[in-house]
Amino acid sequence: MKQFLWIAGVMICGLSQSVAAPKSYGLATVGYNDVDYAEASDKKVTYSLAFGKQIHRQWYAEVGYLNLFDYSNNQVDANGDSLYLAMLGKASGGTGELFYKLGVARVDIDVSAQCATEGVTSDCDQSESLAAGLVGLGFDYYVGLRSMIRIEYLHMTGEDSFSTNMVNVGFRYNFN
Repeated sequence: MKQFLWIAGVMICGLSQSVAAPKSYGLATVGYNDVDYAEASDKKVTYSLAFGKQIHRQWYAEVGYLNLFDYSNNQVDANGDSLYLAMLGKASGGTGELFYKLGVARVDIDVSAQCATEGVTSDCDQSESLAAGLVGLGFDYYVGLRSMIRIEYLHMTGEDSFSTNMVNVGFRYNFN
């Protein structure tokens, strides 16, 4: 949750500067995620937020937040989220922009489970931060002068057998 507040703060601060910045955008998506970590696997609906800026006529830099999973049952509560930095190579056309995404991410996983030791039940908490690589492919479809619909596929692979595959659909707003 701290990461979500941090990235939201960065995005809000960036919005005030976006009028002066050439070709910057904000992005919000929802998606379907298939995540594998250690011996666990889960499929969930997720969301993400991002802020991007064009740094060259064919390149964007994008920083964002990915909610990877929130899992809960009677014995285990787990959540995972990620901050990422990526470069997007793009090819523009009349209906939108085709892009590929390459980046790095910091994945934070928090697990709280009930542990039993000699008949005594207690909560066992574990927090872990992992480094991961990110690759993706997508298309931003023009729907208005400053608005686009994004469809993308993302794959992340990292330490400790972490991997995830996501399909996202979202809204991109170009500030200028």
